Amino acid sequence: MVSSDMDRLARSETVGSGNSRVSTDNNVQALRPGDVIISDRLAERPAKPTDVGAMAEALAEIAPCLVPDPDAAGRTLLDAVLRLCGCGSAGLSLVEPDSGALVWRRVAGLVADQTGLRLPPDLDAGRSCIAAGATILVSRPFAGLTDDVRAPLLEGLFTPLRDSAGQALGVLWAIHHDVTARFDGEDVRILEQFAGLLVLALKAPDGPRPPPLARSVRAARPSARAESAANPFICKLHGFVPLSAADREHLRQLTENAVAVPARTDLIREGDRPGGVFLMMEGVACRYRRIGAARRQVTAFLLPGDFCDLDVALLSRMDHTIMTLTEGRIAQLDRSTVLDLTRNHPNIAAALRKTALVDEATLREWLVGLGSRGPIERLAHLLCELQARFAVVGLAGPQGFALPLSQSDLADATGLSGVHVTRAIQDLTGRGFVAQTAGMLVIRDPAGLKALAGFGGDYLHLEDRHPLG
Repeated sequence: MVSSDMDRLARSETVGSGNSRVSTDNNVQALRPGDVIISDRLAERPAKPTDVGAMAEALAEIAPCLVPDPDAAGRTLLDAVLRLCGCGSAGLSLVEPDSGALVWRRVAGLVADQTGLRLPPDLDAGRSCIAAGATILVSRPFAGLTDDVRAPLLEGLFTPLRDSAGQALGVLWAIHHDVTARFDGEDVRILEQFAGLLVLALKAPDGPRPPPLARSVRAARPSARAESAANPFICKLHGFVPLSAADREHLRQLTENAVAVPARTDLIREGDRPGGVFLMMEGVACRYRRIGAARRQVTAFLLPGDFCDLDVALLSRMDHTIMTLTEGRIAQLDRSTVLDLTRNHPNIAAALRKTALVDEATLREWLVGLGSRGPIERLAHLLCELQARFAVVGLAGPQGFALPLSQSDLADATGLSGVHVTRAIQDLTGRGFVAQTAGMLVIRDPAGLKALAGFGGDYLHLEDRHPLG
């Protein structure tokens, strides 16, 4: 019965466009411009309730893959679209850099066997979506597939993928094959939220990626880049002063025995006698000073590749505490090893010294922010800085990064209350600068965020960096 209903609908349904009505009996006639876009019907349909638990579960699966494995993120995301929207097919069409054609680079569901398809522009509703610059609802999309797909293509939802500069990257789409199914406003919200994540995956960490979601690009990277991903300390030092292969091997041996450390662990406390230099291999830590019994001031965030206090061995006791904020891996160099690096390895010594100078410049910038910037500008400046610093070691792209810091951590670093941080984040989100998704900070408007913060980044001296490999 359902099959005959579908066949009858495929033969007889009509779609209005202005004063005209166009038959969709073969699904090709209906693809004339304006005949099949029925986005106005979304407002007439009651939206299904948001399944917060299912969305949170999907985001938790997608987020960890965005930067290290965008291809896996794409697969996981399309599977989530099928589940959350209850549709029969979902796909990602990307714009080919050379030809400008839309190509089905990843497809899930009943039309998955059509991966790699290029439809003529006049038969691809994705083109209308890109032209509209907004999510559109389409009746009987992809007319060119009527002879190749067993299931009827009854209704499609299309969301554009655009980077912060407005460049069209492609389209995320979902298709209903069931005559009883309809997309609604909640499906629009789901696709648009996932579209932001896809842009992040496509743009990070090294700019737009050729399809399919950068598998071939990653395979073509030189081995030195793989080395930097495995050892952010080498990546960071080499960025300031070019290191020889022997220098890099020496540093690799010194850091290969890094140990796992739980979150919220004091590595060394105020008043302790220094015992060496800590190296952050994974995770995030901070320096802080305790103020009274219940307050603290964070004076620095330590990211992968950072080291803690090169000259600390010259002190008789610590004047601050170093604590992990997340789970991580920490290496420690004793005083004799640090002395050997500074005396017998001139390139490494120069890189360590320059890194220490940048740390001092960063602290000065924080002081300027505390004294001269308002709450929103102060937080925006910190987010810009974290994005730039994570990018140095390949853990962020221009569209965002994993932000493992709590609002309490951000408050203690910016001298704000938790309430002020919450309001600042809401303000930045409401104005379209950023979004937060499952531990990821998505920067929707990088240029706008930098302009708001007055962020130039000169104090990080990134223009002096030398790429590894």
